[in-house]
Amino acid sequence: MKFIAEIFSSLDMDVEIMLFISSLFAYLILLSLRKTHMETRAKPLKSHGLPDNFKMVATPATADQKPSESQDTKDAQNARYAEIEKELRTAFEAEDYVQVLKCWNALKRFNQCPPMQLLQVMKAMQCCNKGAYFIVMELRAFFKAHPKHVNIDLINDILEPLARRDDDAQLVDLIVRMLPSINIVKDIRSYEILLAMHVGQKNLSKAQEVITEMQNMKVEFTPRASVAVLTIGLQLDNFDVVLKTFTGLQVSWDVRSTWAVSPFALQSHKTRILMQIVELACKKRKVHQLLPALEGMSIPDEVASSIQSQCASWSDIELTTMLKLLRKSAQAPHKDVIYNMLNKCVDSRSLKSRRDQASSDISTSEGSRSDSEDESSNFEGFRPRRLSRPPGF
Repeated sequence: MKFIAEIFSSLDMDVEIMLFISSLFAYLILLSLRKTHMETRAKPLKSHGLPDNFKMVATPATADQKPSESQDTKDAQNARYAEIEKELRTAFEAEDYVQVLKCWNALKRFNQCPPMQLLQVMKAMQCCNKGAYFIVMELRAFFKAHPKHVNIDLINDILEPLARRDDDAQLVDLIVRMLPSINIVKDIRSYEILLAMHVGQKNLSKAQEVITEMQNMKVEFTPRASVAVLTIGLQLDNFDVVLKTFTGLQVSWDVRSTWAVSPFALQSHKTRILMQIVELACKKRKVHQLLPALEGMSIPDEVASSIQSQCASWSDIELTTMLKLLRKSAQAPHKDVIYNMLNKCVDSRSLKSRRDQASSDISTSEGSRSDSEDESSNFEGFRPRRLSRPPGF
């Protein structure tokens, strides 16, 4: 700084004035050139109808802003995605499960809707010795990558076929536990699927947990869920639960959607359930309580035969008492199948008793007559000896 000051101090006044004027002139020239350049850049903006006072502000590109893809690129990606989906279906039909998983890994790289072959992919994972935990991790990652396309209907479509197979119970349980992590809440259909699975496996503790959860969440028990509760009551020999549930099912007993069985097995399944209900009522000696719920229902021949065989083991006092209770509980006992059957059973026993009594009387009478004839024959066979006259007479 001292050196620079010495230089400027050595310059005379004329040189300093000349430097100042030169600097000012250079500044004015640069300012004029900048104004001309700005006007040249503003002309294209005015041609597009922008206001004169429009200011161009450079905004830095954010990380979320991505360059838009051309239509040709999108079409090519969609075509490739559809091609891989087709390859997946073909590989699954050919049972080439390794190729199915390769196609699955390729599909995950596309930003597309979830494929419709999730069940096939899960089966391929199982056939390739992938455990339940691995499958659930794959599903969770896939669902989180496509949250807009995941809902409870999709989850139920996955759970329903799995719940029918005993070997997939652990997988179903893990999927259900995963739901909170992907912000999915179970609905009525979910509870129906879980109840049917636990009842089919006779896992009463798990079924009771589901029922308790439904009660706490105030979920309505649909007819299909009520059938599951009825089955649990039958397995536990709890007639009170069975009677209460069966009474509520009377309206929807013949509705197809009530039963989670195939149409071919529907009638036999309903007959078997009804037979178990009647047998439990006979076992608990509470047929008179079941009768109002059976009113108006057609009772199959198998059920009627079961009732008849059950009643045959009752004593006369039990049958008479049951008939008295039925007369009090039934509105039209003379039209009821069970009442008529019990009445016939009592009549047949009375008739048999009378026949046995008559047979006993006949046997007794014949025995008495036989004894008399034996005594008579013995008397006739007895001849007194003639006494010989003494000599001299």
